[in-house]
Amino acid sequence: MVGALALGTPTAQAQSIGSSASQKTEVLRGLTSSAGIPDATAPEGGAKVVVFGDSHASGTNAPFDVDERGCLKGNQSWPDQLQAQQGLQQGELIDLSCNGASINSTGFHFSDEVRHAEALGAIGPNTENIFIQFGKNDQWGHSPINLRYSVINCLFDAANGCGEKAVAAGTMQDPSSVTGENYAQRMKPVIDYLKYYAPNAQITLLGYQEYTPRSGSEICVRVGGTELRKPDATNLVSYMNNLESAIFEASEILDVQHANLREVTAGHSSCSAEPWVNGVLDMRVNAVGGTWHPSPKGDEVTAGLLGTLM
Repeated sequence: MVGALALGTPTAQAQSIGSSASQKTEVLRGLTSSAGIPDATAPEGGAKVVVFGDSHASGTNAPFDVDERGCLKGNQSWPDQLQAQQGLQQGELIDLSCNGASINSTGFHFSDEVRHAEALGAIGPNTENIFIQFGKNDQWGHSPINLRYSVINCLFDAANGCGEKAVAAGTMQDPSSVTGENYAQRMKPVIDYLKYYAPNAQITLLGYQEYTPRSGSEICVRVGGTELRKPDATNLVSYMNNLESAIFEASEILDVQHANLREVTAGHSSCSAEPWVNGVLDMRVNAVGGTWHPSPKGDEVTAGLLGTLM
């Protein structure tokens, strides 16, 4: 199964990939460290748990490790905490997540992470759970930007702001383009591939935890001891809400499980009394990490929820 991830039918994929020992060795060598030794490999038949995702999965809290692909791995990420909570040995959980990754827009794509999982022997009949967390780095609608730049433009672009004018100008993503059908369509080829090669695995799509209040038109981030609020960010709030709905709806379309992180982290956004996400140098979370990304406590809660779904 090791090799390029073609997005045709599963049978055609299996035929086109090939399975010679030399092919596997060359692909494995190309996807591992300079010494040709992977950081972690799964036992024969696949890892029990496999994780795909972006920086919300790989973690942004210091200190960092760097994997064989050059992906940053934050301290106490939820995959690490899930492995510890479940008592999984090395190789029983393989985390392919990478900062900046997306479904199919920027950085490593979902399919790229699956290719790497194949090289490590992570996907197979012994795989029991596959957790997937994507969407925030993807481009939606006609604008070429992602959420990060939508937020930056919302906060600092006085000319276009955060409303319909910003969407029309292309400085913000169009919330109406973030739908369950759109999300599912982009995910389906790789989900089908995983279902074929890990037939016994339960696949779970994760949403994101609450990092700004979900109602009204205001976004907020804690900067040191100060709350930075943007009261006229209706489209940005709508985008965040629509992404959560899209992930849930896509899970139903794709017939996979859904993990509602927003629900279990409600009331713990950046400007709350007890935040479980990072602000900017907000020492209340006892961590230094990416803004609007999970703190170690947020990742602990995520790992706990996923443990109940396994």
